[in-house]
Amino acid sequence: MIISEETPNHSIFLLDPKREIEAILFDMDGVLVDSIPLHIKAWNSVLSEINLPALDRKTYLSVLGRTNLDMITKYLDLQNIPMPLSFKKDIIDTKEQFFRGIIKDYIRTPPGVIDWLDFFKKKQIRCSVASSGEMANIAVVLEMLHISDYFTSIISGAHLPASKPNPMVFTLAAASLGVKPDKCMVIEDAPAGIQAAKSANMMCCALSTTFSSDELKQADLLLENLAQAHPETLFSD
Repeated sequence: MIISEETPNHSIFLLDPKREIEAILFDMDGVLVDSIPLHIKAWNSVLSEINLPALDRKTYLSVLGRTNLDMITKYLDLQNIPMPLSFKKDIIDTKEQFFRGIIKDYIRTPPGVIDWLDFFKKKQIRCSVASSGEMANIAVVLEMLHISDYFTSIISGAHLPASKPNPMVFTLAAASLGVKPDKCMVIEDAPAGIQAAKSANMMCCALSTTFSSDELKQADLLLENLAQAHPETLFSD
């Protein structure tokens, strides 16, 4: 998506009036959609078909926020299973097809998401999806949730040369919105995403929907979920 150069920059302030925010960058899985159990189910469906052990939740979470290639590589390393890159890509493709096939039956937005999106739309604050997920997954999820129109840009980090905690996906999202990184706030649920946001000199709101609060303490703002606080109470003009 492309924004016009004539589009004015609107800003709000998070708690501290020195913290000016012109754009919000949303991670997807665990933030905009409760999809993590479905990703694990999709992985294990594919792995079982080729007689490989199941991917446990602990291993999955240890790579959450990074790419599918990072995920399958970590899994195979732990299992001490060598595999050519082409086979890894085949597994990833099959997994993603399976995921897109089942998500329509379970998809939902976590509490508070629509209220926050409506608030930013009202305030004319630009929003972007900045996810490590495949672009096809992002597009399907946004369409099924009927929230595509809230976002000015969509950035997938699935095929970038570096994944979170590298900040590349967030810096690209900021650039796509025409906003400086220090005027962006990231909404994340994973430690790798928080590290990426801080490395990009962005503020970060972390949601403890997936990890414990102790694992997310580097964030500037920590909520159980977006329903815990209405944005009207956190942001001012």
